[in-house]
Amino acid sequence: MPIERETVIERPAATETVVRSSPSPFGIIGIIIAVVLAVLLVMWLVSGGITSNGDAINVDLPNVTVTQ
Repeated sequence: MPIERETVIERPAATETVVRSSPSPFGIIGIIIAVVLAVLLVMWLVSGGITSNGDAINVDLPNVTVTQ
């Protein structure tokens, strides 16, 4: 009496569906604004930033006397 065997072969799906949401237009606008601000900041720093370009700044300080 022969013994019968059953073999089950499961094959993976032929195609996979990947669903990606499209980026928000507000996110794209925010990225553009951030890039423009970064470029302006770099240009400001390269052109001197917060330095006074060699100009002298005079500050009149009051005379202070400390007693005990």
